[in-house]
Amino acid sequence: MAQELGSRVLEVVEEVIGLAEERVKGLMKPISGGQMEHVGFVDGSYALEERRGVCVLALSAAAVVVSGGRLEGVMAGSRRPLITLMAPKTYAESRASLLMSIFEMVAAQSLVGRGVEAVFMDGSYVSEMMAPFGYARDAYERLTASGGELNWELVEEAGERAARGFEEMIVSGGEPRGVMAGLLRAVMEEADALYRELSAQYFDRRWRKEALDFAVVYVEMTAYLTALKALLEAAERGGVGVFWVAKDAESRYVVEREGVVGWLNDLTLLDYAWREGENVYTALEGVRFGRPRWRVAWEELLSEVYERWGDYSVVYFKLVRRGAVMQMTYPSRVARGRLLDALQTLSMLSDQHGYPRPLSYVHHIAVLDPGLPRIVADELYRRARSPLLRSMLAPSGRVMLGLR
Repeated sequence: MAQELGSRVLEVVEEVIGLAEERVKGLMKPISGGQMEHVGFVDGSYALEERRGVCVLALSAAAVVVSGGRLEGVMAGSRRPLITLMAPKTYAESRASLLMSIFEMVAAQSLVGRGVEAVFMDGSYVSEMMAPFGYARDAYERLTASGGELNWELVEEAGERAARGFEEMIVSGGEPRGVMAGLLRAVMEEADALYRELSAQYFDRRWRKEALDFAVVYVEMTAYLTALKALLEAAERGGVGVFWVAKDAESRYVVEREGVVGWLNDLTLLDYAWREGENVYTALEGVRFGRPRWRVAWEELLSEVYERWGDYSVVYFKLVRRGAVMQMTYPSRVARGRLLDALQTLSMLSDQHGYPRPLSYVHHIAVLDPGLPRIVADELYRRARSPLLRSMLAPSGRVMLGLR
């Protein structure tokens, strides 16, 4: 009985997916653009070592330019990492990813300055725009849950001051690694200044921890949105396309429309329906982000980024028959009119699996040894003279007992 019921259910599933397959096949369009001659590729990496009171973070970014069929390395990636301490270590993993994204955008900005026609970055523009909706909201809500009367004018003044300083560094035209190192120092200084202003308003010491967490998150998010704004402004001004390419994505734009959400994601359905396809794509346009309602960065900056670049496009494409469908996302107004040329360029630069070779290259030179921050943390712990610093840099109890 159970086997018969399962068989009937499977038949229904196959029927529904079969109908969706026929419709999704009709979305395929041939890629028919012109190849760009001068393009850039960027990827980043981070490695994090959590200790009892702090985290040690290693960051790297790699960038290459392909010009006339020749590949030129611009940034050395993991051979020249940046090392920094994260204290407090609240939201450490999410904040580390955000700082890596800032480094990637600083690298991309430098490529725009080199006159490339387009920059391709590993990841998703959707994820970039979702950043203020996650842990930053939690930090804001924890702070405001105190019930205290917070002077938001002081917070906004600090945000504006920080954003102006960050922007000045980013657009300076300096070497990206040096710019990022300066940003990391400036973020710590601005977060410390904001915390001192907040702590003066919170006489109950129980809320000082929330004030520090918020100050760090607020300033880092302001730096992040400043870097994104600077990149998109420079690209728009120079007519440069900026595209994010993802090998894996959980997006459900197509499956929602086809009524099979919950069963498959877009890439799974398209891989199945387009299994005979080659050099094909489909574009979904007219998608828009709403502005975050929470005070997680300088308000004027938040409004500007989401009003100017909140419209985005999602493209699914497949370059070789035996390859996989990939996703490309981008802000619509920046890359307007460059889509087919961008896809044709990726097609011409792809390997036998249908993945762009320069993106594979920057990934491999960017990726960090996960043990690097642990080595740095061990050395800092060994050299520390302050009992408090030694305690914060101490490995976990498991490691100290030899159970790693």
